[in-house]
Amino acid sequence: MSAPTCSPARSERSPVGGASQPDDAALLLRAVADNHRDWMARCATAGGAAAVTVDGVALYLTAEAGLFPVLAPDPDALMEAIRAYDCRSVGYWSVAADDALGAQLVARGFGWGWRPHWMAIDLDDADAFAPAPELPFAVVPAAPPYARTLPYAPSGSVDPPGTFRLGVRLREKLIGQIAVNPRDGVAGIYSMGVAPRVRGRGIATALTRAACRLAIERGCRHAVLNATAEGERVYRRVGFRSLGWGQTWWYRRGPAPTARQVALAQAVGLGDLAALRALRPTDAELDAPLPGTESMLALALDTGQAAIGEYLLERRPSLAARRFEPHGTTLLHLAVEHDSVPFAELALAHRVDPAIRDATFGGTALDWAEHFGRAELAQRLARRV
Repeated sequence: MSAPTCSPARSERSPVGGASQPDDAALLLRAVADNHRDWMARCATAGGAAAVTVDGVALYLTAEAGLFPVLAPDPDALMEAIRAYDCRSVGYWSVAADDALGAQLVARGFGWGWRPHWMAIDLDDADAFAPAPELPFAVVPAAPPYARTLPYAPSGSVDPPGTFRLGVRLREKLIGQIAVNPRDGVAGIYSMGVAPRVRGRGIATALTRAACRLAIERGCRHAVLNATAEGERVYRRVGFRSLGWGQTWWYRRGPAPTARQVALAQAVGLGDLAALRALRPTDAELDAPLPGTESMLALALDTGQAAIGEYLLERRPSLAARRFEPHGTTLLHLAVEHDSVPFAELALAHRVDPAIRDATFGGTALDWAEHFGRAELAQRLARRV
């Protein structure tokens, strides 16, 4: 099978402050949040947006907004502002997993998103980032025109003030790029991408090292970033180390949920079985997606609510046969992805066939367990095959 990718909420209003000279993982994570917040603000203001105060928190609500709040605003106040500003899409970022926050957001129209992989590197050895002399290309300040297939190519011609963009040019077009946001001794690295037809030539590695050199020139002692599964290999070669995983949730403009939909989703996501039973969900409600397109069963899995999952499957056994997007996976595949033994056992108890293959990668749940290194789940599934 081809390899699926996997990336292994904060309901209370707790601060995620900054640190100018971080020297351990906890402080670097604070710097990650600060730099991402600053980057999002710079991008928004470069496009003409102004800060909006929501429940005492400054946010930039543009047509396609990125939010990384210092404090979690009241979710109802947040949604009222999102609709007032007619946002088409909103990404909400958290520095770490927060199932309670996620449940509140999903109940109001967000979908559960991917987990950013935070990575960092110390910049105390400038020689470690020297360009390789044998490379047949140079890293230069980036400027249009951009190759049509270049990932993360900026839509405008002007980068946010105080940030820098580097690139590699082939003939007249930029075929690789990376952006740097130096702030308080920490450089955030963003938007690194290489056009597909020129990958595998060392361009991504050269861009990352050049970004680190620029950061050193700007007085930074550390660089931080969010790695995709593909980018992680590049960053580890350069010397970046893992700091852990964050969480995102994504909103797409749609009808506002009813009060009952909010109550049902929160009962599921917060694990309030008594409240869910009191609401007496109908079969149609159990079958239907929540306002953000998340199903009740998927939300229970996202938030680790095995007792809720058991209740849902007892009430509606047909849910066990459901396939989940985007890869046509079974509940058993998802249990493996989440490394959830309770949900795997629940799926098997409800006769989810471990031999079923997903629609994208052609892998069984055991294939997924072996790919992701889920040793306990792999052992359990091997006994069922």
